[in-house]
Amino acid sequence: MIRTRLAAFLAVLFVVAACTSGGSSTPSSAPASSAASGAALTLVAANGSKQAFGLTDLEAMPATSGQAGFKSSTGSIGGIGQYTGVAFKDLVTKLPAFDQSMGLNVTASDGYAITYGYDQVMSGAGFTEYDPGTGAELKSPLHVTMILAYEKDGKPLDPATDGSLRVMVVSDQPTQVVDGHWTTKFVTTVEAKPLAKAWTLHLQGAITLDIDRATFESGAAPNCHAKTWTDDQGQVWTGIPLWLLVGRVDDADSHEGAAYNDALASAGYTVDVVAGDGTTVTFDSRRIKRDDNIIVAHLVSGNPLPDKYFPLRLVGSDLTQKEMLGQIATIAVHVPAIASPSAVPTSSAQAAASGIEAAGPVKITGLVANPLTLGDADLRAMDLATFTAQTKNGPQDFQGIHLNALLDTAGLKPEAKKLVITATDGYTAEVFLAEVRSCPNALLAVGDSPGHWMTLFPDLPADTWVKNVATIDVQ
Repeated sequence: MIRTRLAAFLAVLFVVAACTSGGSSTPSSAPASSAASGAALTLVAANGSKQAFGLTDLEAMPATSGQAGFKSSTGSIGGIGQYTGVAFKDLVTKLPAFDQSMGLNVTASDGYAITYGYDQVMSGAGFTEYDPGTGAELKSPLHVTMILAYEKDGKPLDPATDGSLRVMVVSDQPTQVVDGHWTTKFVTTVEAKPLAKAWTLHLQGAITLDIDRATFESGAAPNCHAKTWTDDQGQVWTGIPLWLLVGRVDDADSHEGAAYNDALASAGYTVDVVAGDGTTVTFDSRRIKRDDNIIVAHLVSGNPLPDKYFPLRLVGSDLTQKEMLGQIATIAVHVPAIASPSAVPTSSAQAAASGIEAAGPVKITGLVANPLTLGDADLRAMDLATFTAQTKNGPQDFQGIHLNALLDTAGLKPEAKKLVITATDGYTAEVFLAEVRSCPNALLAVGDSPGHWMTLFPDLPADTWVKNVATIDVQ
């Protein structure tokens, strides 16, 4: 059950009692024990003052425990366990001020960042909860608490897969999980910031999808899909390329990450970017195809957009001034028909007959004894496994080669820690080797067309499902 235990506070920690009473804190002040334990967390106030906490400092604070887990964007359930850590509602008492106008921006060591609202922090409100057995949304959500976890099942978090600190949303029963993008791992910084208003971007195409502010922000993180453009006034606009958002709904291929149907884009269709008042800018798919210089921006100079553009504005060097539409509410992708993987040719000969160009070989390189270069024919000569994975449109069958078998053939060196997977368009994803080795159904699966292969990790976030794989570099 959720329980709070009052550990003996370090006496020196009470020196910063002004933070708990609403008084001013000392900029860049750190609990004295942080020097000995190593700074694990930097807590930043809205006024810019900072405090550093080591793990022992956090463990000395009131602890909250409960059951938690997460549901990935592909529908798989993971991370189930009993977590212990500091409730964020207790952590913010160390700030000189934290009120309903504020939220917390949580940043990971790799640059990933996401903002949590005041109600999420203080009362656990605002999280969608799911049944961990079925993945279905709970009709009667449980009371939950957002914690900065440092233990799972009575042991420190795995530094290779979680880092020292991870956000988890816990309850007193093992019957709920939340969306995976809320469970930030490798946390290093928590910063109080004025909270931007909530908003939703509606995507409509072969399928429909609504993206909320938090999901968009996670996709626009520096280590994910973020692109920037600097205008003639020196303002830096940050967001996600339009083509990547189109790729979320351009066909019925339900995996995400680098999902984008090149064949459909080359054949041609129109994309409407629509503002809240109905003003529309229309693009030909061939114009925006994989163009990182047409950006749907959510920030300008690091801040939410002003009211005349909020929440999103189309910007970039490949647009005219008239095309830089603000207050975007909808992106409508007018694809001619739903394209499903089952409708794609399944042999190289069929691919040639249909005019689909096969990709180059898949290479496994890096910290391996036997680097591999595998063409489409090489891969198809192996035993193909079939696995049914949960996607956002329900169960879907995939065929491919067990990735761990390929890694065994390559011969992993003892110092190998992670895989860096790169697609033909340059998109990359990193996966810890420990996660891959513990995932027996990880596949190098047949992609949208012959000669194009994708990584399939049923129990990992969707951004690891990389289409059109070119290299798998073991590091």
